[in-house]
Amino acid sequence: MSDYSAALVVSGRRQSAKPGDRKAVFGRLAIVLGLVAYVAALIAAWWALENFLPDQLHVTLLGHGLTLREVHRRIVSDGLIFLLLPTVLMLEWLVVGWAGSSARQLLFARKASNKTDLAIFLMGQGHLTDLAGPILTLGASMLTGAWIHDRLSTALGFPLTLVPASMPMPLQIAAYFAVYSFFDYWTHRLDHTRYFWPLHRYHHAADDFCVVTATRQHPAAFTGIFFLNIPMAILGASPAAMIYVNVLVITLGFVIHSRIDSNFGWIGRWIIQSPNHHRLHHVLDISEQPTGHFAMAPVWDHLFGTWRGEADQTLVIGVDTAYRQGFWIVPDLARDYWHFWKGWFQRAA
Repeated sequence: MSDYSAALVVSGRRQSAKPGDRKAVFGRLAIVLGLVAYVAALIAAWWALENFLPDQLHVTLLGHGLTLREVHRRIVSDGLIFLLLPTVLMLEWLVVGWAGSSARQLLFARKASNKTDLAIFLMGQGHLTDLAGPILTLGASMLTGAWIHDRLSTALGFPLTLVPASMPMPLQIAAYFAVYSFFDYWTHRLDHTRYFWPLHRYHHAADDFCVVTATRQHPAAFTGIFFLNIPMAILGASPAAMIYVNVLVITLGFVIHSRIDSNFGWIGRWIIQSPNHHRLHHVLDISEQPTGHFAMAPVWDHLFGTWRGEADQTLVIGVDTAYRQGFWIVPDLARDYWHFWKGWFQRAA
């Protein structure tokens, strides 16, 4: 019998539902309704953006004409993370409950590691650091990739296009997500080499997961800035397809750093990385086996020998380098940046 029933069956006898049970049911129902309303509002706003707001605006300011180009991309770039983050926070709250949610952790518990996550997130959204990642470099990636696409298509004598723009958008998203995840896999493995690890280590220094741990990146980290979106543009991805893929990637980044205790079944083993598999990627003790689970699409881990099996939320995560944690992040950022250049100079000597 459902939790939504007015009575429960316990030991063969019907008993009235307790007030606490009804409160929990109504609380989850409220979250579901709020999530549905929020997602519906996002979809409506996106539709209005594409159908009513021109992608190029001409305005006159103090007698001077000014043309604003790529209006859609600019709006998406500046607002996307703030739009997606509440969705994932509510979804996680619905799955794990308020007590174990990232929302509660960020608002009230505030462990030291999560304070660092929050500080980096706020600095990134305030454009104080280069933590924007793929979405804020999307415009440059589109332009560079489109230029290379045109030159290669001319040289080859046929359009170098993976999926024609006339194909349904879900098919385009699936195809170009495969391209994105392939290059993301190798970029991620590059970050784990001794040359780039001091910068990527800052992300792995989190000793407690919450949704915004996804944005905990060193400001100097640069390997993925262009190498992730440019291949899609070279292969003929439309601007709309690239934006949708980045929406998927950012959402997935939030989800895999959440407190949801799930491996997503066969989907998590082959198609989309799960929170539990990503926790194994962050595991502190790697003495038993080397780091694995690099790919957003686990099929690449299977193909290239970095699949490490199953995991759960009990694994201890972090690194063996000491970090201060908390809101004062400058010393650790400076130390890791110095270690990065120090490593290059030492190996060049």
